Amino acid sequence: MSQKPEKAGPSRSGTGSIWFPEGTTEEQKRQMRRNRLVMLVMFCFVALIGLRVMNIQSHSPEYDEIWTVQHYVGLPVAEILSDVATPNNHVLNTLAIKFFSAWVPNFNFAMRLPALLGLAGLFVILLRATLLLLKNKAARGSVLAVVLLDGMILHYAETARGYSLQIFFVFGLLFSLLCISEGKKENRTFNSVMWLLCALGSCLSVSSGVLYAAILTILWILLYIPFREGVRKIWQDYRPLIVAGACCSVFVLAWYGGNYSKFAAGQARFGESFSSLPQYFGYCWNILRDTGLAWGLLIVIAGGVWLRREYASRICALTGAAAVLMLVSAMFTKGGPARVYLPLIPVVYFGAGTVLDELIERVEWMKTYGMAVFLAVLVGCAYASEPRRTAAADPDMGIIFSEVKKQDPRVLVSYRPTDSYVLVTLFGDEARLDNTARLQNPELLMLLQDNTIGTMRFRDSDTVFLQPGCRELESGKVAPERMQYWLYRLRPVRPGESLTGKAVLCFVHGMIPELMAGNSGNWLKDNFSVVNGMLTRGSSSFCFAAPGDRLDANELLKIWQSRQGRVFFKVLTD
Repeated sequence: MSQKPEKAGPSRSGTGSIWFPEGTTEEQKRQMRRNRLVMLVMFCFVALIGLRVMNIQSHSPEYDEIWTVQHYVGLPVAEILSDVATPNNHVLNTLAIKFFSAWVPNFNFAMRLPALLGLAGLFVILLRATLLLLKNKAARGSVLAVVLLDGMILHYAETARGYSLQIFFVFGLLFSLLCISEGKKENRTFNSVMWLLCALGSCLSVSSGVLYAAILTILWILLYIPFREGVRKIWQDYRPLIVAGACCSVFVLAWYGGNYSKFAAGQARFGESFSSLPQYFGYCWNILRDTGLAWGLLIVIAGGVWLRREYASRICALTGAAAVLMLVSAMFTKGGPARVYLPLIPVVYFGAGTVLDELIERVEWMKTYGMAVFLAVLVGCAYASEPRRTAAADPDMGIIFSEVKKQDPRVLVSYRPTDSYVLVTLFGDEARLDNTARLQNPELLMLLQDNTIGTMRFRDSDTVFLQPGCRELESGKVAPERMQYWLYRLRPVRPGESLTGKAVLCFVHGMIPELMAGNSGNWLKDNFSVVNGMLTRGSSSFCFAAPGDRLDANELLKIWQSRQGRVFFKVLTD
């Protein structure tokens, strides 16, 4: 009885298959699989960049971007390098915008192109680091997914600020140090030059970069330099890095030292001071939670304890200690917002990737389910990416204003001072006229985003937030954006009523010199702050706000009657 012929199919002998040509060796197969994986990663990254370009073109400029362009980009290079008293001049980003805006016709794209290039550079160097220093493709993919799909990193990759550049340079600095210790000795000169460029770039992208460069380098020296071999041997082996370190030190002393007074002035005005340990620890937890570093740091610490004195444990110690010391430095440098710590994300999660890499290599069942772990990480990061990016971004004031214009003209909209600045820049007279029309005799007050009345003081231009202290008529979302709004009813001041705990609005039509200026007639300046100040410039109608605790209703009514309706007062209803 004859046997049925076997169906044709892929060869199992290793000589040929639908994926590999006949005669392919196992080493060649591994290389081809690696190349295909890299091609897939490249395709995904190109798609990611494409989405960033779409957002760059569609999202209106934010306050900090506008401030940078209007106040710094047009300055001479020497002034850009020295005008560092405010945090909106991220020097390298400002210089790059200055360069690209002269060559790229689309200014909105030119303004945000440096940040986008920072993300592209981070991808290249992160891919190189994972291919060179990690063994398992699941671990490599997990590191790439966590870092490149992080919503805050993606937001600052499409925003004209220096954080994206700093993230690239800080991780480049870490990678160059690891290459010096783990790579070939003949490549140490090249890697030392890379370290120098990344250290300088980290400092110039955001001023906090000097802390990242110093902390990572000092920790690396303590963990990797063989001090027992003596000074002469260390000099012979690490001479290029020592020379690069000396050059960087000269720059730090010259630039930071020469601009010390301006850096100190900025530090005194911005940042957060701590009066107690609970407040400081609460700040650290908020940073770890908002940046997503909590999980990565936990993995790094656990991995360092598990691996102990082995190769991967030193990477865990380096990355974990860097994160801890950056948080400790906040006690002495007035800790900033979560975005200041974004460069720690690729640093810490690369350390976590080394732990996953070792875990997959050592635990048998992890080899089987390693790719399942990667897919779970990828899906989770993709799911959380867009909400985190949206939360990190300021609301698009172009879309917000298009919705506000649809409101009844009797609704006065109170913007934050920064938002009114954006509106004036984007819409000019159209925004001013809309605000003036709403000041005539408003019956409702709309508060946006944080349920406060954003004002500017006359004397020191500080932002003041006045809590209304009453129930809103309604609230909801400003479609299609996620900005929240609260709507309150306004009523005239009543004779003899107590204004304690209430928000009082003063409306002025026409110039009232004795109320608005003068040595003795500065009643408005002493008691009220300007609402939508940027939108009232050049107008004859104004709105002022104040808490009613120090105001007397009967005095307000006397002013109202004496000015024949040119001045009137309203309070938010109880």
